[in-house]
Amino acid sequence: MVHPAISHTSEFLILHLLRTRKSLRLEQIVVLLPELSWNQVFKTVDELSRRGKIILLRRGFEYEVEWVSSTDPALSCVG
Repeated sequence: MVHPAISHTSEFLILHLLRTRKSLRLEQIVVLLPELSWNQVFKTVDELSRRGKIILLRRGFEYEVEWVSSTDPALSCVG
């Protein structure tokens, strides 16, 4: 279920971008998706991370967002 504050469009755009690139800094997502505001990107990344669709990592002063492959056997047993 998509959080009410998050549109299906922002979720689709971010997930599509990460499927292609596998890993991006949060700032790169904002630049690559100018149709979304910084706030939309932040809220969507937060929700997708909480739902386990992506991984959000802190790298010093930056945040990196990684695609989670649903076919990864190591992740499929995590409950």
